[in-house]
Amino acid sequence: MEGQTPQNGTTIKEVRDDQAVSSPVRLLPPPGHLDNHEMYIVQFPKDQIYRIPPRENALIVERHRNLPKEKKARSCCCSTRLLLTLCLILITIIAIVGITLAVLYFIFNPMGPTFSINDVMVNTIGKSKTPQYEISLGVKNPNNRLGLDYENNDNVVTLMSEGIMVATGKFPALEQGHDASSKVMVELTGTNVPLPKVMDMSMNDVKSNKPISLSLNMKLGLRVVTAGLKAWVMKSDVVCEFKVNALRNDTKILSQICETNFKIMFKII
Repeated sequence: MEGQTPQNGTTIKEVRDDQAVSSPVRLLPPPGHLDNHEMYIVQFPKDQIYRIPPRENALIVERHRNLPKEKKARSCCCSTRLLLTLCLILITIIAIVGITLAVLYFIFNPMGPTFSINDVMVNTIGKSKTPQYEISLGVKNPNNRLGLDYENNDNVVTLMSEGIMVATGKFPALEQGHDASSKVMVELTGTNVPLPKVMDMSMNDVKSNKPISLSLNMKLGLRVVTAGLKAWVMKSDVVCEFKVNALRNDTKILSQICETNFKIMFKII
């Protein structure tokens, strides 16, 4: 105890509670095998004494530490479920629309348009004398319950002679009701490639009446219209093989064969 004098006459120094003291003190000689060894007394302040918390306190602390992870896991789970729900709804809508269009397709049995060439005129403009072609076409919609809407986006038209592209242009925009017939004027501009000899002679020699074989190729994109709504997209490849007596203002059509290949695309825009 502090302030007491041991039996051997050595006084232990008084130590304050807020200080840690480590000092050698002469005590009574230890018994037995502890002779000639020094003994130390170490004191610590009370506020620096560390205790092991009870087990229930440790569980409470661990639970608070894991709480943000649990919330994050729940949030991710909710987001995943919401995404899956939206995907299922979207897939269901697409499936319903696709089935509806397929059923309507088999009910209405849409057909591609038919074409015929009515007239061909050729003019030259400017010093370069670039030929300008005007071809009058007859277009018929054979569907008795469906309309056709020709979208003037990528409707490319080319005029060929002996395998050479001599002119290019676009098919004009056109809307047709069911079982309707229309007249369309397609304007084509000549290319810079040399014309086949038979075409050059026909345009420059008034007396030349040798028949000229031409091919009009059209790649058309159109919509099938039913009940005022645009449904399927139809891609039509049209090829008209025809012969004319000459390439002038008084050109006459000698013969022609037009074929249309089309396919339906179940596409919603």
